[in-house]
Amino acid sequence: MEGLTVSQPLYQQVYEGIKRSILKGDFQPGEKVVAAKLAEKYKISRTPLREALRQLEIEGLLVQGRLGLHVVKLDSEDFQELYECRLILETEIIKMAVDKITDKQLGEMNDLLNKADQVLEKRGYLQLLELNTIFHEKIFEASPNKRIVNLVQQVRTFLLIYRANILRDYQRNYDINWEHRKIYEALVERNRSKAVKTIEMHIKNDLIRGLGIIIE
Repeated sequence: MEGLTVSQPLYQQVYEGIKRSILKGDFQPGEKVVAAKLAEKYKISRTPLREALRQLEIEGLLVQGRLGLHVVKLDSEDFQELYECRLILETEIIKMAVDKITDKQLGEMNDLLNKADQVLEKRGYLQLLELNTIFHEKIFEASPNKRIVNLVQQVRTFLLIYRANILRDYQRNYDINWEHRKIYEALVERNRSKAVKTIEMHIKNDLIRGLGIIIE
């Protein structure tokens, strides 16, 4: 079986393999996913494959349409609407997080930023995607309102494939790391207005970067 081990449940390994392929661009947005081909590739039965595909549907990377399962594809209007949601939700979250975030969480954010700088030099964009996700989750952890966190995580899930594609351009990665550093500095200062301005700048810039991907 391709790259599969006995250390994890079979469906989990297949899920991670397909997800990695989607984020790497082996599957394009809108491309149909053929279960029979995946079953042959991974040499597995349909049962664990169905579970893996179901998990990817839950995460928003796969969508069931009239012609079957396909990789999520957003048009520019969908993309902008999701980023409007992200802007509203993450702005409110950071307002709450400024006074609640702990020194331990701030230290972890600084470690993530330093790791991101190192990974940037190695051009490991999928690892950067993971570090960037964890960076934002550290802010979410500091929010006392977990319902709003659940909402923003749903929004960010639908944007995952586009966030991965954004990171293929390494100039964009330098910009993103710089913007994250500014957000971190505002949180360290416990400066609410600065934190709001920096997160707004970051998300608006992400929207521009993402629209560039869609238009291309």
